[in-house]
Amino acid sequence: MRKSEDRRQGTDKREGGFSLIEIIITLVVLSIAAVGVLSVFTSGIKGSADPLLMNQGLQLAQEKMDIIMGDRMNSARGFGYIIPVNYGAENPVTGFANYNRGTTIICVNAGALNTDNTQAPPCASGYTHVTVTVTDAALGSVSMDTVVTNY
Repeated sequence: MRKSEDRRQGTDKREGGFSLIEIIITLVVLSIAAVGVLSVFTSGIKGSADPLLMNQGLQLAQEKMDIIMGDRMNSARGFGYIIPVNYGAENPVTGFANYNRGTTIICVNAGALNTDNTQAPPCASGYTHVTVTVTDAALGSVSMDTVVTNY
């Protein structure tokens, strides 16, 4: 009669739960799986640029683009036109020792906005392609492009 009472109360030795060896094996298997998953994240993080560096690079490119667009409205620079002059490379950018910045300004035709048509300034076609590129060893390079019309 004692065995039937033990079974009703759930104290039978066959219903004792997990053994220590089963728990250890489970932990080892889960640890191996976790290492595999985390190694994927680690390699992904190493290959991505730091968001702060990316933001600084974009802001430096935007600053130079704003200067060029501001010069467009300056009568000494041709008033209303972007004259494709070399705005010069900055190696390094003032105040940002790790960054270099370069600018390319070319005259283009409406049908080929990436191809220099070698016109003399101001652009007779009415279209100017402006590219500002900021580079950093950790970031790589960030480019900002725009096409401006003289109208």
